[in-house]
Amino acid sequence: MQRLIAAILVGTIALASAANAQMPIPQPNAEGDYPRTSHRLWRVADLDPAGLNCRWSEGISDPWYSPDARFPDLKIQDWAIVRRFEAGTVLTSNITPAGFAFIHDDRGLPWLKVSLDDRDAICLVRANQQFVVPIP
Repeated sequence: MQRLIAAILVGTIALASAANAQMPIPQPNAEGDYPRTSHRLWRVADLDPAGLNCRWSEGISDPWYSPDARFPDLKIQDWAIVRRFEAGTVLTSNITPAGFAFIHDDRGLPWLKVSLDDRDAICLVRANQQFVVPIP
């Protein structure tokens, strides 16, 4: 039984790795914004010496990914800065719960959900090539 479970796990991991390898790298549109994606690894491109702002709102229900979670207004650009990332920092996107790495603000602009820990804590950075670039 343990061998069967191990074989299933190895097969599942191999399939997931192959699927990620086949996914095209997200390409920005004319404004530099990235389309909806499940791409996981990103590098901070923002050269601001203060770092790239990552925002979150205390008004969001916990857990934020629950179907019952309530979000405040989606003026994400006005939410509190909870973290800053230096240029070159590698970020891992969070694709919980629906498999996509972005949330769109009240203007329709994409924000990358950045994983902060292994408990699905996140903050948001603008998903624009001025700020982040996907890592192949």
